Amino acid sequence: MKIFIISFFLFIFHLSLVAENKYFRIGFIDLENDIRYVDWGRHPVDIRSNHSKENRGVDGAKLGIIDSKKLERITKTKITLDHLRVKNENDLYDLLNSDRIKNYKSILLDLNLEEFTKLNSILRKSKSIIFFNISDPNNLLRSQICLENLYHTYPSNMMKTDSIAQFLVEKKWNKTLLLTGGLKYDKEFSKSFKVSSEKFGVKIAGEKYFVNSNDPRAREKNDLSFLTKGKNYKSIFISDLDGEFALGVPNSSVSPASVSGSAGLRPLAWHWSYMRHGAPQVNGRFEREFGRRMTERDWSAWIAIKSLTESILRTKEIETSILKKFLKDSTFKVDGSKGISLNYRDTTKQLRQPIFLVSSDNWVTSVTPIESFQNRENNLDTIGIIKKEINCESK
Repeated sequence: MKIFIISFFLFIFHLSLVAENKYFRIGFIDLENDIRYVDWGRHPVDIRSNHSKENRGVDGAKLGIIDSKKLERITKTKITLDHLRVKNENDLYDLLNSDRIKNYKSILLDLNLEEFTKLNSILRKSKSIIFFNISDPNNLLRSQICLENLYHTYPSNMMKTDSIAQFLVEKKWNKTLLLTGGLKYDKEFSKSFKVSSEKFGVKIAGEKYFVNSNDPRAREKNDLSFLTKGKNYKSIFISDLDGEFALGVPNSSVSPASVSGSAGLRPLAWHWSYMRHGAPQVNGRFEREFGRRMTERDWSAWIAIKSLTESILRTKEIETSILKKFLKDSTFKVDGSKGISLNYRDTTKQLRQPIFLVSSDNWVTSVTPIESFQNRENNLDTIGIIKKEINCESK
């Protein structure tokens, strides 16, 4: 009888906990045929391998949900995640314009779009939803499209190229040959590096455009002997979204030079080789759950979920108007296992964060910002878009 009574009261207690729990629904949107996952950015052997995985950023969001469960009793909030994959951009816009989207308090966007104008107007209408950009580095998203409800956990191109520029100046390898591919993204990345070079004092010895081809008639654009001759330089910066051409650049130039950008020393938000500040524990949990190594897009999705969890914990609210205000407050802090508390810039909604400079995809060689580069208010602001580079107002 006593056992029955105890069980009964435990059941009632459980029901009371469930009854007072609040729900915070998060959506994750990506494109079915996103070229960044389907073909590009992977070694040619991996593309043809049966063991190849797409490494979608949604896995990082799933880890964030798993980690949030330990705080459910404290926050009295159950955070849930729905994966909303769409076939193409038209389906994306239909989804974002539909009533279905109103079921979510926050949405993570893993998108690679040619044009942001249409998306910009749609997100502007959905002010009650907190959006996170977890994979697009375009500087214009931060400097010209300033939305009150769009936050960026993925670093901008400027954060990445500033990091490389700081490293080259520190090493005195700041006379650089620039190699640029033919894709729109390649040109954006090179344009960002030019701005970073001017900012930190890197001299660009010249810019050459390459094509990923074996055509002997295009030797001047596909042969590194032609591309890297005739210039006095100490380093090479290569912009190559595809990544296949960039793989062959290190140790192949006419003059000895360090290589950075899309090959050699690469600027990343996250890497599995980082061994400090709790990073091995994060990587270990991810690998056990998903059977692969954590990428920078995974980390960006994970830290977006963690930012929301932290905001709910500190404000004791799930109202998005309150959470948006707290996310950009100077008192907001979130631990990204990078050795320093992270927060968001008020103007661009960009997550301030160190960048890992990774050599040959197997070791974190350096972490930026480098100590010798300092900012009066926050050293993390020595990398990324600064106020005078912003041409819009938050709306």
